[in-house]
Amino acid sequence: MKKIKCNEKEFENIRNNKQTYKIFDNNLNLEYLEICELINENTDEKLEIQITSVKRYKTLDDIIKIINLENFGHEDKESFIKYINTIYNENEYLVCRIKKTINNIIIDDEKLLDLIKIKTLQQEKLGLSGCLVYRVKTKKEQDAILKVQNIKGNDSLKEEYDVLKYLKDKMCVANVYYYNSYGNKEYLLREYIDGEPLYESKKFGYRLGQELKKIHEQYSEKCQFKKFSVDNLLKNTIEKIDIVYQLRGEHFKDFSKNDLITFLKQNKPNDDALIHGDFSLTNILVNNGKYYYIDLGNVSISTKYFDIYILKKSLKINNLEEEWEEFLRGYNIDDYNDIYMRWMELIELSYN
Repeated sequence: MKKIKCNEKEFENIRNNKQTYKIFDNNLNLEYLEICELINENTDEKLEIQITSVKRYKTLDDIIKIINLENFGHEDKESFIKYINTIYNENEYLVCRIKKTINNIIIDDEKLLDLIKIKTLQQEKLGLSGCLVYRVKTKKEQDAILKVQNIKGNDSLKEEYDVLKYLKDKMCVANVYYYNSYGNKEYLLREYIDGEPLYESKKFGYRLGQELKKIHEQYSEKCQFKKFSVDNLLKNTIEKIDIVYQLRGEHFKDFSKNDLITFLKQNKPNDDALIHGDFSLTNILVNNGKYYYIDLGNVSISTKYFDIYILKKSLKINNLEEEWEEFLRGYNIDDYNDIYMRWMELIELSYN
């Protein structure tokens, strides 16, 4: 486990959940999902964190175009730039989204407290979402998951609540017990699904393809979830084309900014589906022959390649790329479009 020194101000911000992104020394080789230990350079206190995204930026202005300042514990651009310049003097900035692996929690929602046995709270240490996740027993002896999140930005547990209600009669998803916005926090209490991740099954790729296709086939023009619609993805990426250009990969190394914009517009997918939005390996569970979908806060109408792209990355990160062909066979995708995958590669660069 890497041990990383941290100044007292940032250490306290991170410990108190006021900072979810950090700029690290460029010499550090930090990896996606890596667990590290922050050390307060003044007091030697320690804090265990997980790295949940890793990107490099050329300038502080580039960072601000993608990430809200409040995620760094700052409220205005000038103070942020001044603060960072006192610490770093870099030609490139290593920026990571971080999440504490252990969090203390105070619940001040009395209605929620009437539903759960507070002494049974156990934190689920790892996970990629920005919210805190706990196992808990309800007073009806139900096993449940409690999610708690500060109210800020565009992400909201209300979206996951609405999605679970929408999908309840369409797919195997958790029952919702409670949702409320109280003070500066949101609370979502849902059924705990006691199952094994699908990827732990032998030759799981084929079934993974079948299950993703089932989600995509739930598409309806009447569906209200459209935050990741193709038009919204395209608009966001063009607005951030300066960043996309700097971060572009090998496939686009000879493209100008105008070339990238032309590519994005000319190759806009036209294959709308109901997407999961975070179709990684941990988000399908198997229980008594049924397949349950979890972490549904990003469900939206969008291109089916949104999910396919995320899944392919997840297979690569977990060294399971041998399942890719079986996944395609299970999905029965006879018109696989590599151009749409390249389109999603650019789309991803405009988000963090």
